[in-house]
Parts: sequence; C-alpha cells; structure tokens
Amino acid sequence: MNIYELMEQVNNWIKEILQDNYVGVYFHGSLRLGSFNPNKSDLDFIIVVKDKINSETKELIWDKMLENEKLFPKKGFEFSVVLEENCQNIKHPIAYELHGSRDWIEKYKKDKWIVINDDYKVDPDLASHFNVINIPNDKMDFGKPSKEVFEMVPKEYIIDSNYQDTLDCVEEIVNNPVYCILNLCRFYALIRDDLTLSKYDGGKWALENMNSSYNDIIENAMNDYMSDVNITYDNVRLKEFAQEIIDKTNKCINSSKLRK
Repeated sequence: MNIYELMEQVNNWIKEILQDNYVGVYFHGSLRLGSFNPNKSDLDFIIVVKDKINSETKELIWDKMLENEKLFPKKGFEFSVVLEENCQNIKHPIAYELHGSRDWIEKYKKDKWIVINDDYKVDPDLASHFNVINIPNDKMDFGKPSKEVFEMVPKEYIIDSNYQDTLDCVEEIVNNPVYCILNLCRFYALIRDDLTLSKYDGGKWALENMNSSYNDIIENAMNDYMSDVNITYDNVRLKEFAQEIIDKTNKCINSSKLRK
C-alpha cells in the first residue's frame, strides 16, 4: 500500500466511525510540504468533526489506528480530532477532542481513560499544523475542502506554537541533530521571510540565505533526512550552529515585535 492509498484508507475508517459527524480528514506535515520520507517521517493528520465526540467514539478511532499500526510509516502516525468551530475564529492554544501518536500508544494501552476522557484540552502545536494545512494541496484534503474549514492563523500564534520547541533545540540538537538543524532553519525562514517550509526546504533556504559558516552541517542534515544514512556530527559545532541561528531568529523577532 502506497502512502496515498493509506491516506484514503485512513479517511474511510474515520468516515465510517464518525458517520454524520464527519467533516473531513486533512493531512499536513512533511507529506503536505513535499519532503516526506517513509523511513523517517510520520503520517500527520487532523480529523475535523461537527460536534463533540464521546469516549466510545474516541476509543473506536484509537483502536482502529492500533489495529492497522503496521500499515503506517516506520515513525507511525500523529493525529488530532478538532471541532470545526475551533478551526475558525481561532483562539490560541487551540482546543482539541482527541490526540494520538506513537508516543502515546503505551499511555493508551496502560490506561485508556487518560487519553479518551472528556477534560478540556488544548495544544499549542495545532496553530502550526493549521498553518501548514492552509497551504493548498487538494491531494491532502478529504471531505470538505480545507479552505472552507480552516481560517488563516495569525502569525504570532504560529511563532508561539514553534518558539519553545526551537529554543529546546539548542540543547536537544546533540541528541536529535537532523530534526533540530532543519527545524531551526525553517523557523528562521518563517520569522525572516514569512515562509512555511518543510524541514528539507528549510535547510535549502538556509543554504541560500543565511550566509552561515555551518553550511556543511545543514547539507549533512538534508542528506540524512532524505536518505537512510546516519551521519556523525561534531557536537560542539552543532551547538554553535544552534546558537547562531537562535540569535538571528531572536533579532528578527525583537526588531519586528512579532511575538506577543
């Protein structure tokens, strides 16, 4: 099963479970942005519903994903269920009904109620996900067209959604170099040039625009991300690169007063 067949299958599962409450399934992440690597990317999607879902429906969605876990890419899946009304008139952080990912599987298996309870939940990352969905790509939309469902996300929400994760990269870059290198690049592209890019394209943009002395690090991360190789990095230079790009990013933020 190729990735497009899997997307269609996921949509069919969700549509069958939700019935009249179904609005659509919207794929985002590296797949929508054009740099999907089945060996290093997960399948990211937002499920939009008309009305709140009960715990039984939440359990059905989770169980369907686990039942078919082997069909997903090596890195698995990540999804959120969101009310249609919360995709419009956006309030940050955005509320959601249900979340699932590979990292939550053991939590769900140990105590389902922790995951499927009816507590009010918000996720700052949803602003960033919605921003990606706002990039037109009909192949990634199932159900009502995304342009009719998702309002444009204010830039300050997108920045806030990514900012802490970006700061964490200064320390985490040694443990997760490829993710951090390319995420830092694309966040700087967002701040400086108002671009929403994939990790790979973020690296490409940085090579063309940053005038950095760490281009070899960026190139290695791009090659690592799009292949099955695992490159060894110099930890000292990694941290120096991270600090350089964080400093440039913060300078842009402070000069334009983008972050509230």
